[in-house]
This record gives sequence, C-alpha cells and structure tokens, in this order.
Amino acid sequence: MSKKIAYRVRNWKDYNRSLINRGNLTIWFSEDAVKNWYQKPQANKKRGRSFIYSDTYIELALTIRTLFHLPLRATQGFLEGLVFLLGLNLSISHYSRLSRRAGSVAIQLNTLKKAGKKPTDLVIDSTGLKIFGEGEWKMRTHGKQKRRTWRKYHVSVNPATHEVTAIELTEANVHDCTILPALLSTQKNIGTAYADGAYSFKQGFDAIAQSGGTPSIPIRSGTTIVRKEASPGEALRNKLLRDIWEAGGKVPWKKASGHHRRSLVETHMFRLKTILGSSLRGRLLANQKTEAKIMANILNKMAHLGMPKSEKIYL
Repeated sequence: MSKKIAYRVRNWKDYNRSLINRGNLTIWFSEDAVKNWYQKPQANKKRGRSFIYSDTYIELALTIRTLFHLPLRATQGFLEGLVFLLGLNLSISHYSRLSRRAGSVAIQLNTLKKAGKKPTDLVIDSTGLKIFGEGEWKMRTHGKQKRRTWRKYHVSVNPATHEVTAIELTEANVHDCTILPALLSTQKNIGTAYADGAYSFKQGFDAIAQSGGTPSIPIRSGTTIVRKEASPGEALRNKLLRDIWEAGGKVPWKKASGHHRRSLVETHMFRLKTILGSSLRGRLLANQKTEAKIMANILNKMAHLGMPKSEKIYL
C-alpha cells in the first residue's frame, strides 16, 4: 500500500509576514508615484491641451480600485481621504477621468529581472472573466434568464516564481491556439512551454518553435508523423509524438516528463479569482484589457512579497 502524500509549508514565518504586507498601504502608494503624480510638459506635444494627471497616477488609482473592489466614485473618495491623511498637497482627479483614460494608459507587467542566461519555462492556459450576467447560484437554482458575456484571459506564468510573464484579453470566441504567438512574441529565452491539448495545433507548435522553446503538450489522438516538408513546429511535434510512444502513452509520458507542472497555471487562476474576483468592471474592451493587466501586476507584486515553499511529507 502506497503512503499518502501531503505538503507542509516550510517558510511559514516569512510567508505569514508577506500575507500581512498585502494589506499595507505603503506598498501601493510609493514615493515615485507622488513625484510623477502630474503629467510633465512635453516639448513636441500634439495639438490640444496636455493631460493634467500622468499615466502613473491613472495606473495607481486603477490599481487601488481593483485591489479593494471599489466603484469609480468610491475610488475617488478613497484617494481623497488617503491624500488628506498623509498630508500631501495633491489633487485627485474626477472619477470620470479614470474611466476615460483607462483604455489608453500603457501598463507594463511588473516582473523581477534576474541575472543569468538560463531559459525560462512557461505554463500557459486561459480562463473566462465575466463582464455581464447572472451569478452561479442564480444559474444553478433558477436557470439562466439573461445572456451571459465573458472575456477570455490568456496567460503565461513562470512556474518557478509564479509571475505572470504575458497576458492577452480577447472575446470569448477566440481560440487559445491563435493567441499563443502573441503571448510568446514579447518573451525571450524561453525554455519548455507547458500547455494542454487546446494548443496541440500546427499554429501553436510553430509559435513555440519560432520563440526557440520546447513544447510539452499532449498530442491529440490520431496524430501521425509529418514526413514531408515538415515545418519547424511540426518537427517539434514529431519529436514529442515519438517521446510519447516511447514512454508508453500520454499518462506515463506526463509523469516522466514533468508535464504536471502545467497545473501551476491553474493555481494562478485560482489566486486571481479568489483574491481579485472572477469578473471585470470595465464596459469597453480597451478598459478591460487595462484592468486585466493591473490584476496580473497585483498578483505579481504579491508573489514578490513572498510565496509558500512546500515540501512533500509522507503520512
């Protein structure tokens, strides 16, 4: 009889401190944000009046809104109270300005830059974020009475650091495989790309080959070796298919190759929906894309504060 496996957190003291720091306002209201509160004058600006508030301020306000699940009006009030308590001589924009600027502000993913040339592995998947419709309890109890609309959140995560390295937000009918080239195009020095069967198409393998990575994707049943004029992606798929045959099937191949690391992207999605919610507040797609990037940045910041280090124990 095999022993039961459980996991125990070995760095509980540090991880507990990081959980406390997630609610520390000083982490989200930095000195750089205060210095760059207003838009700086530009020498070669376009016609028309310049912005009063900088993109840094807009991103800060939207981050606070997303983190604390606030409406736009409450976000304005929160910032007014925060500036008053800190004794800062700063003005707060009207809530409607946040809505207008949200779709055009440029959000960069906040990732730690580590030295070294070691390739970075990626775990890739997608999930749905609701923008309109009834809740799950209402659906299960009384059935659907209104249309339900979703956006698709495509993401790649570094399994070693739990950081989001790239995201794309699309409409619900966009296939996962068509977004994979966009996810990989902004990343360099990719190692192994772990994904599920939804990415087992020529387009997906070609995107991984172009990025210089190695695929770890379960091949669909009935797939055969491409022997004539195989593309770089099909050559990777041929090798992967032979590895699965030599291992004796998909199940032993997953165990031998470590494909189960792919489940770490499911952990990211669980954290996303548990901490920040499973729906988007923006009305326009451009605003929703900004909101999704801010959500990813918040989770990256929490990962930087500290993550649990678990070890196997046998009961």
